[in-house]
Amino acid sequence: MTQIYLYGVEATYAGGCDFEWQAPTVGGRHKVILFLAQDDETSREDRATSELARFGFVELHVGAGRPIEVESLNDPRMHVFKKHYEGALVEGCSLVWYP
Repeated sequence: MTQIYLYGVEATYAGGCDFEWQAPTVGGRHKVILFLAQDDETSREDRATSELARFGFVELHVGAGRPIEVESLNDPRMHVFKKHYEGALVEGCSLVWYP
């Protein structure tokens, strides 16, 4: 069964990804939340690191992943993350970066 795990990350955006997205400025250091679809029930920092590299992030400090309870998205404060949860289910991952 596929679950979505959340990884808290601090990373530098270096650019150079293979797709277009609303990326931060090159060279900026950011906090990131990675939503990662997983079939196993263990934290997979190695997979999280690979996905973040695809987005152009380097100098990564990746925290242990934890599953998100889908019911938590019903909380109005969590509504903004619903699209990232759904994106991870469809695309395999989604991320949020903070300035």
